[in-house]
Amino acid sequence: MKNYPLLLLLLLLCSSLPAQNGIQRMNRPASTERGGGFNPLLKPFYHGVASGDPTSTSLVIWTRLTPENAPEPVFGQYFVALDTTFANLVQTGDFTAESSNDYNVKIELDGLTEGTTYYYYFRALNANSLIGRGKTCPETSDNLKFAIVSCSNFEGGFFNAYEMIAVRNDLDAVVHLGDYIYEYGAGTYGIPLPDRINDPTTEILTLSDYRTRYSLYRLDPDLIRLHQQHTFISIWDDHESANDSYTDGAQNHQTNEGDWNTRKAISKQVYFEWMPVRNNPDNSVYRAVRYGNLCDLFMLDTRLEGRVEPPVHFDTPDVPARNIISDTQYNWLITNLKQSDAQWKILGNQVLFSTFNVGFAGGAFDGVPDPTNIDSIRAAEDLFIDNWESYPTQRNNIIDSLRLLGIDNVVITTGDSHCSWAFDVTKQAVVYPGVFNLPQANPYNPTTQAGYDPVSGNGSWAVEFGTPSVSSPNFNESVGDALTEQFEQLINKPIPSPLGSLEYNPHLKYVDLDRHGYFLLDVKADSIQADYYYVPTVAVDTTGETFGQAMVVLTEQNRLKTGTAPAAPKAVQDVPTPLLPPGVSSSVKNQDVVTVFSAYPNPTTGLVYLHLGFDRTVSTAMHVYDVSGRLVMSAQGMREYAPGVYNLTVDLGKLETGTYFISLEGSGGIFAVKKVVKQ
Repeated sequence: MKNYPLLLLLLLLCSSLPAQNGIQRMNRPASTERGGGFNPLLKPFYHGVASGDPTSTSLVIWTRLTPENAPEPVFGQYFVALDTTFANLVQTGDFTAESSNDYNVKIELDGLTEGTTYYYYFRALNANSLIGRGKTCPETSDNLKFAIVSCSNFEGGFFNAYEMIAVRNDLDAVVHLGDYIYEYGAGTYGIPLPDRINDPTTEILTLSDYRTRYSLYRLDPDLIRLHQQHTFISIWDDHESANDSYTDGAQNHQTNEGDWNTRKAISKQVYFEWMPVRNNPDNSVYRAVRYGNLCDLFMLDTRLEGRVEPPVHFDTPDVPARNIISDTQYNWLITNLKQSDAQWKILGNQVLFSTFNVGFAGGAFDGVPDPTNIDSIRAAEDLFIDNWESYPTQRNNIIDSLRLLGIDNVVITTGDSHCSWAFDVTKQAVVYPGVFNLPQANPYNPTTQAGYDPVSGNGSWAVEFGTPSVSSPNFNESVGDALTEQFEQLINKPIPSPLGSLEYNPHLKYVDLDRHGYFLLDVKADSIQADYYYVPTVAVDTTGETFGQAMVVLTEQNRLKTGTAPAAPKAVQDVPTPLLPPGVSSSVKNQDVVTVFSAYPNPTTGLVYLHLGFDRTVSTAMHVYDVSGRLVMSAQGMREYAPGVYNLTVDLGKLETGTYFISLEGSGGIFAVKKVVKQ
């Protein structure tokens, strides 16, 4: 949900309807006005470690270095073992970190054993990284568990859901469905918390902007811990590039912001630099991950690969048929679904696949929809145009393929909307006959296999689970609890009216619009169960969660039923990783005071952006020296900084071509020096 259309929808409603585990935590410096603290004990691996894209014999591991003497390359080693003490070492190797890819290090480990938990760490600059935990895919299994997450807005709140997932020790992977970062400038997408403000403060457009924004997110201790503990399988949504993006543009990309294709290419490049995804020549993210006999996971790209611009109105004829994925990706998906011999076929998908009818929000009076107010009904439906429903030919073709090819056990997992959903996937759950824009039942026809029966589930050809946001704003944070509860009732329950009981979404079996969290997908041969978990708040950094609802699909049933309790944990639990790097004690005092994570661009023709952190309150000035040590510019007078992460700007535009040193100095001496080349 982008630019919060939910808020607009509820404003329509408001104007027309009457009111009706124990846990260990990382050692954290105090949060501050500039995006929270960073952990100086992790030097120079401040951004932690990560693993991703598993196969039965391979795994991608990742880290990022913050060298003191960029842009020189850094040489290091990595170590892989079967235990946290590294007594059972299985692999070692060398790596080189360079400025060309922002000192990100990505290693593709091969020759591993299927279904095995590995531990790894990196060493460079006389220091060790955190120990990470990664897991390969089993070839045979009777139980898999995935955490499904999406929409983590740094300014929207703390990543408490990430922390609760991190303490689980029986997960096979975390599936991230996108909106891992947000591109907006500070304070332009809701009201940020005082200590979680975006860096850069402007909307991100350039290579340095995107890299800095990822750096800010990856310094978050909950996200560090989540990556450290669990293997990721991830795709991007739109905010990794720009809001409501498609192949040739985006709602949040204007002509004065440069060329869209350049920005799109930058966003892809930086995603592949900072995420533990397997490199490929096209920087494409749609791919298959096989978990042996039990499930095939198909990760889609409904954003940047093939999507054409959505229509202006939801009922615009689909002529010629619009694509949300390219023909190439569509054929890849159908072929893989048809050929899969796994018990379950799970799709990782960005936007809602199921139809989502909200016409009741238009022209309503006293809770009764007015079928004559076509413009108001249309405006309500148009607020949700960024979904598969705007691409009906391609959507219906997928459903028809499942039906005609007899492909059962398809489960669609979806992000983007910030809310919890569970749908029977139908081609047309209700119909709108004649001039009346009111829903009527579309009974299931066993001969044609058209229609849908909400009681038996006949006419449902798959199921869909939508995950709530980690921290991005949902309904109640914009319009309050009362209107949110009212909307939940209208969308999910029959609406009494003089024309009969109107049910707009009989295929929607569960909805929650006002809580943040995630769901666990528990996969067994006879069933898949989605367990929804919610954190108490994102406004403060806290722990704890509550179980919300279990939704179950039985094998070959292709329809949902309500579960009675969360799925049991696995009998075998993995050993968690230590909170600190090998050889580091929490009592060690870091003396750096200032850490410069990066200087962009370098070389530069003028402006340099210093992405840095202070691990304590300090007063510092910024000066620029030439190679002979001569002071050539005072870039900033003495200023006090609280502990936290900052993005400072230095303009070298008036200096001659050459090498310079930007120095941060205070009463205690020189805190940090960064070498920069002026072209």
